[in-house]
Amino acid sequence: MKTRIIRSFVQTALLCLTISQLAGFANAQDAPKKADIPPAADKPALTKPDQTPAAQTPAAAPAPTPPGTITYSGLVDWYLGINFRAPRSNAKPYAPAFTGTTTPSGEVIRSDNFGLLFNINDREPSFSLGEFNINRTEGKGFPFGITATLTVGASARLYHATEPGGTSSWQTLHNLYLSKNVHVAGRDVEIDFGKWATPIGLEVLESSSNDNYSRGFDFVYGYPNYHAGVRAKLPLNSRISLEAAVVNGWNDVADDNNAKTVYAVLTLKPNPRLTANLSYIGGAEGTGAFGSGIPKGLGSVTVNLVDANANYQITPKAKLAGSLTYGNASGSVNNVHESGDWLGMGGYARCQLTPKFAIAGRLEQFEDIPGVGGNGLRVGATGGYLKLRGATLTLEYPLLRDHLVSRLEYRHDHANHAVFGNGSGSGTPDQDTLYFSQVYKF
Repeated sequence: MKTRIIRSFVQTALLCLTISQLAGFANAQDAPKKADIPPAADKPALTKPDQTPAAQTPAAAPAPTPPGTITYSGLVDWYLGINFRAPRSNAKPYAPAFTGTTTPSGEVIRSDNFGLLFNINDREPSFSLGEFNINRTEGKGFPFGITATLTVGASARLYHATEPGGTSSWQTLHNLYLSKNVHVAGRDVEIDFGKWATPIGLEVLESSSNDNYSRGFDFVYGYPNYHAGVRAKLPLNSRISLEAAVVNGWNDVADDNNAKTVYAVLTLKPNPRLTANLSYIGGAEGTGAFGSGIPKGLGSVTVNLVDANANYQITPKAKLAGSLTYGNASGSVNNVHESGDWLGMGGYARCQLTPKFAIAGRLEQFEDIPGVGGNGLRVGATGGYLKLRGATLTLEYPLLRDHLVSRLEYRHDHANHAVFGNGSGSGTPDQDTLYFSQVYKF
């Protein structure tokens, strides 16, 4: 484990040095500027009230960024928590953990908590994520923008756990793409080429960009994490914008089936208080989307998914959000026909009680609905129909000029099957967790 961590940090340091040298070489006269907060993730994250301009006073237009400008930022994330069911057991194959994931390259990632993708350890201080962002705007020396987000930690490994090209090969690269702005039919269009976090869904990898520390079931099971390919982003008018892409698929830099996937995200901002997104993604998917459920080279299924979500800023201190995801898949796996559907939904609320203290809640439900074959395609924990429900309450208090975000979070999960751990290996339908976390942003 220590060797793996050291190797990850060395790889990340070398990548940072290489990208920084490339950006500096492109325009040696550009002076780096330090960003206080990491840049917005590609997904429409759950924006905090104190990060949203007040609707009553429109903000002045920002000054144009000089060509070749370099900015950098980052974060460090750790947590300590308790699963009140004490799920660790000697049951194979993930003992002493209750559950886990086996990557396409055979790496075993153990987890004490079923359904909690990143806060996986019980009663053990844990380093979750380290992230470093480098952004360079287009410049004369190098006519492309550069975006690189380098990551280390258990969350980076889990985020890439189904990558057909190998988890260890890609876990350090959250984003890496080139950008070019072109003028087409009277509109400014941004073209990106490379790897980026999916814009589909409400929640993102970085916990400090979400209202809750843990991720919802829809983030874990409902939609992809990232893509590799080419995309275009353009405004259709002053209130509507479009992002469209052709990519390898769900969670695969290394294409695993020689087929392409397409997606489109339509964003509507009718007023400063409301942002709504409607997304579609479709294509033939394999290991990247389903992990060990579809071993590399042994088949694929055609997936169609629609996601709708919205954020509404009621007042400068209060916000509501909601999401709805529906997906279906059908195809052949190892010469056996498989099919299934899934449905995810969530409601979110956040209130800034004082200038420092905030409270946020989430109610959610995820259904894994089996088709031909009798097994759900997304969770795969038990035969037959599976329904997961969760309720989460998060308290937040920032320190050090908002650079250090501290959170205390209680979460209760319930399922119609005994999928959660209880220490005996037999399972239980309920799970209760309490987690303290801190994220330092620079």
